[in-house]
Amino acid sequence: MIYRASPINRARRSNHELGILDEAIIRAVEEDKPVTLRGVFYRAMSAGAVPKTELGYAAVGRRLVQLRRQGRVSYRDITDGTRWVFKPRSYDGWQEALAESANSYRQALWNRSEYRLQLFTEKDAISGIIAPITHAWDISLGVLRGYASESFAWSVGQSMSDQHVNVLAQLGDHDPSGVGAWQDFSRKVAEFAPGARIVFHRLAVTPEQITDWNLPLRPTKTKDSRAKGWIGGSVEVDAIPAPTIRSLVEEWVARFHDPDELQALAAIQNAEQETLRSFLQRTGNAPT
Repeated sequence: MIYRASPINRARRSNHELGILDEAIIRAVEEDKPVTLRGVFYRAMSAGAVPKTELGYAAVGRRLVQLRRQGRVSYRDITDGTRWVFKPRSYDGWQEALAESANSYRQALWNRSEYRLQLFTEKDAISGIIAPITHAWDISLGVLRGYASESFAWSVGQSMSDQHVNVLAQLGDHDPSGVGAWQDFSRKVAEFAPGARIVFHRLAVTPEQITDWNLPLRPTKTKDSRAKGWIGGSVEVDAIPAPTIRSLVEEWVARFHDPDELQALAAIQNAEQETLRSFLQRTGNAPT
């Protein structure tokens, strides 16, 4: 039996209701991992386990804490891109540094390409979902957090290449501020790089995705001065399942890379990694 949340937001749930909510959370994490708390909330809400309210969101947050402490959900499967810890990489000696360089050495995937790709998210939290993809594909990943400052737009404009087609894409909410912020950012970057060839893509959320994927709407904030003339409701990018977001990014990247060129670069990379390892072995400095 599927539990349909009561329209009354109760502070306490029965053990039966908690069990259904827990199962919805566990299923969502298993299918979407790594996933954000808000992403889990949308999956649980779509399953009917909680109402689409702040109380429903809080309930998912509380249960997710308990499920992780009980070992039923892995801490590794929940991502939080809003908080960071930075520490410089250090080594026991130069041999360890060289060994790590040999293992992590990568060919620049886009040096021979016609394109330069950069991906931006409106929210920090989404960065944790897509960072493994951008890392694997050697693509810059940025977080806009709403309307970008003049300084940030200038720095991105300065990074545009005059020898390549610069392709900038975004994942953001479908609401007046989310759409407006990307339009504002695109305009500023283009003005700061007048000689560059730049293509701007909005990967999500689009009106077509809302219809095709039946994404849950929320009321558009009437206090938003940009809401005048806005048609329909709003949709958070978190409402898109994490696997779908990752597929969007993978498909976007695939439009611009050359499979044959990547295969050749991979062969070069493997050969040069082996050269570095052989050097360490010949000098007797390979770490044990």
